[in-house]
Amino acid sequence: MPGPGGDPVLGLSCEAAALATLLNFAYGDPVTEREIALGLIDRAAYLDDQDLVRARDGFSLLDLKRFVDRCGYEDTGFGRLNLDNLLAMIPIIVPVWLAGVPHFVVARGAYKGRVVLADPLFGNRTMPLEAFERVWLPYEGLGRVGFKAKAPGGPIAPSILTPEQADFVTLG
Repeated sequence: MPGPGGDPVLGLSCEAAALATLLNFAYGDPVTEREIALGLIDRAAYLDDQDLVRARDGFSLLDLKRFVDRCGYEDTGFGRLNLDNLLAMIPIIVPVWLAGVPHFVVARGAYKGRVVLADPLFGNRTMPLEAFERVWLPYEGLGRVGFKAKAPGGPIAPSILTPEQADFVTLG
C-alpha cells in the first residue's frame, strides 16, 4: 500500500513517523519520517527482498534500534512493562494494535485516567488508560514493551512532547 504521494516506503512507516516524532520533539533533531524510513530499509535483507517489510507489517523495534545506533543515540528497549513503568519513562514508543494492524505510537503522558499519544495515523489524541492497556501489544517472551532513544547530551528541556493540561481536554 503506497504512502503519502504514492511512496511505498512511507506506506508502512508508522515506526519511522513515531521515531521522527521522538527525535524531533524530545531532542530537537530535525530528521524526517522519510529519512528514517529510507534509513530503516537500507539493509541487505530488505534491499534483496523488497516485500519483506510489507510481509512483516512494517519495520521492527530492532530496525529502530539499528537506526538510532547509527545516528549516535543510545537505544533502550524495555520489556515486561506495566502501565506504571511505561508512564515513568515517557516519552516512549510503544506498539499497539489499531484498526486490525500492528501500529506504533509515542506515549506522551497521562492525566485523570487518560493517556495522551502522538499517533502517526491520528495525530495527538487521548485514550482511556484501560483502552490503551487493551491495545498495547505484548511480544512473545517479553510481554509489553517500549522503546526510547537517548541523545548523548540528554533531552532538550523541556521536551515539546511533555503534555499540557489542554492536551487532555475531551468533548462530550
